[in-house]
Amino acid sequence: MRSPYTVLGVSKSARAEDIKSAYRHLAKAWHPDQKRDDPQAGARFSEISQAYKLLIDPDLRLKFDSGVIDARGRKRTRPVRGFAANPFAAFKQARRTAANADSANSQTNTRDEASFDDMVAHIFGEAASKQTREEAARTAQTTGRRTETNAPGLDDDPLATLDALFAKWKTRKASSGGLPATRQQIDISLETAMAGYSGEIVFGEDRAVAFSAPPGSVDGAEITVPSPDPSAYGDVIVTLRHEDHPRFRSNGADLHGEQAIDLIEAVLGGSFVYNSLDGPVRITIPEWSGSDTVLRVAGKGLMRADGQRGALHVQLRVMLPEKPDPRLTDLMRSSRKAWFL
Repeated sequence: MRSPYTVLGVSKSARAEDIKSAYRHLAKAWHPDQKRDDPQAGARFSEISQAYKLLIDPDLRLKFDSGVIDARGRKRTRPVRGFAANPFAAFKQARRTAANADSANSQTNTRDEASFDDMVAHIFGEAASKQTREEAARTAQTTGRRTETNAPGLDDDPLATLDALFAKWKTRKASSGGLPATRQQIDISLETAMAGYSGEIVFGEDRAVAFSAPPGSVDGAEITVPSPDPSAYGDVIVTLRHEDHPRFRSNGADLHGEQAIDLIEAVLGGSFVYNSLDGPVRITIPEWSGSDTVLRVAGKGLMRADGQRGALHVQLRVMLPEKPDPRLTDLMRSSRKAWFL
């Protein structure tokens, strides 16, 4: 996994404000709802969220900078004291020693050379092995003797080199098909969607991977949770679905609700207090509003990917009094007589 500084595009001396600003910018750009046609958007968004969590926490950031944890927040395994600084160089040195001990045995030297080339080809690919052989041949032509050439990564820390090799292997494995992704649905309330959701997916029996959804996740939003071990498990695509709510239904970032009003309010106008997701709001009823009237309140819906909130739409329902009103009945009768005159 890349360095969180690289993921967010900030320097190691960046302040918390710079980190927050970079996160907001990238989160908006890579939100799965913003890039529905990009299959990598979910993984990229998860990587951005993980980098932000690590760098915004002073303790985690200090541990990462000092090498105690890696970019995933896992405790690093340091090399054991006395471990060879360069395992590839040690391998080559052992081959030299064997060759010097029995210089007459050319067949053994050939097998050793082939073994080294096989190792380079297996780890770094056939191109690297070919490059190693070509460099050795050019050196032999120039100097009249054979010399050893360095395979890529010989001067790196051995554990860092192995991490890089494993990451390269995983990339090749994924490009060649890999294990198929599975799908999982999680139902959340509108209040949770409004505030943002955090959860975890368990791979196998006990491999839990945390993930988060930003505030304002719409119904049907998909988040890809990367597999902790692509050789054993495929990724999981999480679909967030909104639970039924007693007052609202969601449509994208907009919320829709209903409000009953009296016939007098429908004719003469008025106002009422409506409980939105983030508190009560007073809504004005225009004169002569029927049951098909929908009142729109901007900024009272869910958060959109662009950082703006959707709208609240309240449809009016004109209700008659619970008990018959003689005055209203007489008014309607007199009006009906007037229509037929």
